[in-house]
Amino acid sequence: MHLGPLLLTALLVLPLAAHAGQAGDLVAAAAAAGRPPECAARSGRAIARGPTVWERARAPELPRYCDLLARGQAQLGGDAEAARASARLADQLLPGHAAPQVLLARAALALGSPEDAARAFERARSVDPRSVEDPQTMHDLARSLARTGKRGEAIAIYRALVPRIDLLGTADQRALVLLEAAHLSMATAGAASVADASARPPAGARGEAAARRDLDEAIAYLREARLRAQTQLARDVTLSLALALDRSGDKAQADAALEGEATPLEAARPRGEGARGRAENQSAGAAARERTADDLASAAARLRTVDYLAVPEDRLALEALALERAMTAAAIARWEAYLSGAGGQGPWAPAARARLDALRRGAGGGGHRPERAPQERSAAPRPTTGGAR
Repeated sequence: MHLGPLLLTALLVLPLAAHAGQAGDLVAAAAAAGRPPECAARSGRAIARGPTVWERARAPELPRYCDLLARGQAQLGGDAEAARASARLADQLLPGHAAPQVLLARAALALGSPEDAARAFERARSVDPRSVEDPQTMHDLARSLARTGKRGEAIAIYRALVPRIDLLGTADQRALVLLEAAHLSMATAGAASVADASARPPAGARGEAAARRDLDEAIAYLREARLRAQTQLARDVTLSLALALDRSGDKAQADAALEGEATPLEAARPRGEGARGRAENQSAGAAARERTADDLASAAARLRTVDYLAVPEDRLALEALALERAMTAAAIARWEAYLSGAGGQGPWAPAARARLDALRRGAGGGGHRPERAPQERSAAPRPTTGGAR
């Protein structure tokens, strides 16, 4: 069932943050939820005590099976191949259970095989639909579905996961979930816009409404991510929010979001009086602008390494937004590359072309002429005919 923008916003502002002081309890609860039922404590016993004597008698392999699963879960973060081996051994000891398939799926995703992960998740869900309900597993399930083209199913998982993100261990993990969900919703909005353009009323009107809901959903996710504590993904969140707002037609708010990225550059503008003061400010301003340009160039380069995008060519759009305020030529080159590739054939081409035209006119996308940095020429990419690089 689709969550409308109002309901989504209500879910996002639920008092999950009120549990911030109970972070350890939340993580412990999430870990317990991921424990397979055949290994879970029975009759109110502590989880650490493991299976009873009667359970061991019925299934002598159970202790070894549970140990293998626990070991595999611990290995996921550092040695996914070893985690996969543990899952296979557990499945051989006690065939027919969902937990080894879940572990196999998560290991396959960590090893870069989303197709194998999707198949293993499907086997696990066919045995026990509740085997994928802990937040870490839900996240991996959503990612495997998204990467194998099952966007509708992936969005449904993200919508169930977002209200539970405080069960995830770190702020970066929570921000990543919101970024992935937002870009997936934005991609779905784009697909709905394409369908709307080729449909006749009233089907076209329904497609337009669906696209608007999906875009509003993406904006809600990103605003929630921005409200949370700053993480290593803070700049990614800001740029993604500006992109979504711009595509929704709200250019003023998109530019306002980007203003925070331009603050170091604005602070570097000359303000002194007198010849000496102007010379000192000019020198300091040039040095600050150079540092800002380096920071922005590094940010644009880092965007080539992220994996939260649902549409590869959006990487170029985010790079362009990162560079618009300080490195005009580099930003123009990014927008041109975006429009010459798959982005130019997509539903967001008019919004991208509008920003490109504003940069070419010297408006800088926000009503003032951006400073040009010394590194600008070297930061500009060579013209390409494809989408994302």
